[in-house]
Amino acid sequence: MPLFKTFPAAIASFALAAVLFAQPADAARRSATRFDGIRDCERAGNAQFLRHNPTFKRFTIDRAHVDTDKFADRVGPLFISTIYHGKATYEAAGGSQATRFICLHSGMGRRGAVFVYTIPE
Repeated sequence: MPLFKTFPAAIASFALAAVLFAQPADAARRSATRFDGIRDCERAGNAQFLRHNPTFKRFTIDRAHVDTDKFADRVGPLFISTIYHGKATYEAAGGSQATRFICLHSGMGRRGAVFVYTIPE
């Protein structure tokens, strides 16, 4: 008989534990799919600049000085959803250089950053 009295309590504590442990997994999944277009622009810029300059080291975007313009139109055959522009740092063998950048981004679930360009300040 004691088994039947503790059985509902065991089910309730198991259900509570399942709910508590399910929340962090759900939060981790949401954070893993969070979209960050600026980071995508940095990655595309690093890959592009390395292809064109063998002495290239790093391209970093100053997130505090980034402007975002929603575009949502086609540029040639490519759909562009957002234009990011602002300040960045371009580092190569000759040292680091403050630059302005522009990045055309096609959005989440598409091609990502399709064009990154820098202009020395």
